[in-house]
Amino acid sequence: MIFFDAARWRGATIVVALCGSLASCAALSPAPNLTSDEKKALSSSLNEKYTAYQDCMASESDRFSHIKSAPPSDIAQGAQAGCEAAFRSYHQAVTKQFTAFVSSAGQAEARSQADQHASDAKDRIWGHVIQRVLIQRQ
Repeated sequence: MIFFDAARWRGATIVVALCGSLASCAALSPAPNLTSDEKKALSSSLNEKYTAYQDCMASESDRFSHIKSAPPSDIAQGAQAGCEAAFRSYHQAVTKQFTAFVSSAGQAEARSQADQHASDAKDRIWGHVIQRVLIQRQ
């Protein structure tokens, strides 16, 4: 199953998320000095929150996927309702990651980019949930 090739999917997503956050924030303004331990803690937290959100969406969608009359998009919406706390936690970790690498002058732009990044991740996971439901129904 495409959705559950978790190691490859998570690894690629994490690399994209980290590279995107570092590259986009680096372009905004000079970064504060963070120790490697602080950077590692931010990265680890982001990865954990993303994994928790992704796992929640998969689990919640499984609860509804047997309802054949429900369109896959409705199942994704129902899964999101059950995973809203996990998404908010992930969104906060993304915001923290993006804002940690810019000075106070770039904070508003970093938050805006973090919002967009979290929204894009949400859309990707919804797409994976829909794909997962379709595969389960075959």
